[in-house]
Amino acid sequence: MRVAHFLGGGNFGGGTLVVLPIVRAQAKRGDEVWVFANDGESCRLLREAGAKTVPIPFWRGPISPLDIFPFFAFWWFCLTHRIELAITHTSKGGFLGRVAARLAGVSKVVHYIHGFGFHEFTPPKTRAFYVWLERMAAKFADMQVSVGEMHRTIAIEEKICAPDRIVTVLNGVDLSPFDKIDRARARAQFGFGADDLILGSAGRLATQKGFTYMLSAMPQILAKHPGATLAICGTGELEEDLKRQARELLIDKNVKFLGFRPDAREFMVACDVFVHPSLWEGLSISLMEAMGSGTPIAASRIPGNVEMIRHWENGLLMTPRDPKDIAASVVRLLDDSSWARSLGRQAASDAREQFTLERMVIENLEVYDRLCGRAAVDSGVRTIHA
Repeated sequence: MRVAHFLGGGNFGGGTLVVLPIVRAQAKRGDEVWVFANDGESCRLLREAGAKTVPIPFWRGPISPLDIFPFFAFWWFCLTHRIELAITHTSKGGFLGRVAARLAGVSKVVHYIHGFGFHEFTPPKTRAFYVWLERMAAKFADMQVSVGEMHRTIAIEEKICAPDRIVTVLNGVDLSPFDKIDRARARAQFGFGADDLILGSAGRLATQKGFTYMLSAMPQILAKHPGATLAICGTGELEEDLKRQARELLIDKNVKFLGFRPDAREFMVACDVFVHPSLWEGLSISLMEAMGSGTPIAASRIPGNVEMIRHWENGLLMTPRDPKDIAASVVRLLDDSSWARSLGRQAASDAREQFTLERMVIENLEVYDRLCGRAAVDSGVRTIHA
């Protein structure tokens, strides 16, 4: 089968980590796979997985008149390469890709809902516009795949698509590397002392991830635990703003910006508490990996996260955009480290039961095969790792 994924032009992140094992399985079973993407690290990994990567011309994050170029590029590619299955990801990539693929005559089009362009903090008029866009784009797809059940429910309630044209396939991740990570060695790797109290967070330094509220919570946390350090892995457009905020709050000595780190799993194991203050997510790979690490977690109470974290059972849920509640949740975990570690152990057990990579890949391939009327092909999934 000739397959084209429209991943989009964003930086390396959760979307790549979801697409990568699917692409590897498709290539391994004999599909010819192309992926439209721009990020260098994503493209390198995708090529290693057996895909061919195609750069997206004039890609911009926000909606732009230049979007006509990515649209026509994907349309022309699907047309000239006789693509049989087009798979689109992200809100913007999904809108452009679905319409372009269908107009190019692609017989089957699948769109992944990794989250919507709207969320609970979106102004009503803007939300209504994005819902309308999603309804229009959904008409150009044969099937929508939601990476979490809550977003499937939202899609149905907002009449974005009919219930029989959307399925849920929970994200999954390879958690086996965590079994080999030594915590003491991991802490030394990041320059953390044996007795240092490390609050870890990871993600793109953008509004969505809520780091500004985490920084605002730090003075309250330091009032109770003055030796605590917040370490943030990631890069993004808000990096300088966040560093300035730390200086203005007089907490810059207690905040470390570590930049992009390829050893994110070791980082999670090295932390005493993992804090996930996002304002909106799909089904976060970062949070999934944090669960697998066994590190105690405090995460925002938002769709997606609440499918993973059960309050007081395998972590704590915090009110998003509320520094006071963020601080209270983190302090609660720091005050009772024994209880916090028990939450972490339960999260690790839950992640290994619910969010396996093998299950995710198999279920996604089954969606494609049912849609295309194709008998399931042995993909060797159980030997595939991200």
